[in-house]
Amino acid sequence: MTKDEKIIVADMTKSMVKPRNILLTLKEHNDNNYTTIKQIYNVRHAYRSSIRGSNIKMQQLMMLLDRDQYIHWHRLKDDNVVRDLFWSHPDAVKLINSCDLVFLIDSTYKTNRYKLSLHDTVGVTPTGMTFSAGFAYLEGECFNNVVWAVEWFRGIFMIVDALPGIIVTDRDLSLMNAVKTVFLDATNLLCQFHIDKNVKAKCKTLVA
Repeated sequence: MTKDEKIIVADMTKSMVKPRNILLTLKEHNDNNYTTIKQIYNVRHAYRSSIRGSNIKMQQLMMLLDRDQYIHWHRLKDDNVVRDLFWSHPDAVKLINSCDLVFLIDSTYKTNRYKLSLHDTVGVTPTGMTFSAGFAYLEGECFNNVVWAVEWFRGIFMIVDALPGIIVTDRDLSLMNAVKTVFLDATNLLCQFHIDKNVKAKCKTLVA
C-alpha cells in the first residue's frame, strides 16, 4: 500500500468509515490496486496505535472522555483494573433533564473483544424521537453491577422531583430489580419488541 493510500485509510478511519467501504474507495481510485481487507485492518490498527502512543487502551479512553468533557464515572478492581464504567455526553445530559418522562434501558452482549456487557439507556423526546442518554460497560450482569450503573444515571438528573415516570426494559430480572430499587416512583414497563420476540420463539417450539 502506498503512502498516499495509507493517508486515505487514516482519514477515512477518523471519519468512522467501515473497512469494506475504505477498500472499495481505494479500488475505485486505482483499478490496479490489489489491497486486501486484512491490509486495511493492519493500517487502521497502526494508525490508532500511533495516536494512542504509550497509553494503554483504557488510559486513552479516559483521556478522550476528559478531553471531550463527557460526564463519566468508574470503579476499580484490585486498585488498577477498571471494573465498571459509565459515561454520558454533555448534550445528552441537557436532553435528559429536558425530556425526563420515558427512558428505555437494555443491555447488549458479545459486542466487544473484552466480553463486557454494554448497558445502553435511551431517552424519548415529546415528538417521539430518541436519543442516547448514557452508556456503561459492566463487568457482569449481576444486580450489584446494574444498580451501580442505574444509580449513576439517576445522578445526572438536576432536579430530584423530575425523575423518569416510565422506564421500559426487557424481562432481565436484575435490571428490573435495579430500576425498582433506584427509581422508586417510576413505572417499569416491558418492551413490546422483546415480548413479540419471546412469543414467536415459544410458538416455534409448539407449532410445526
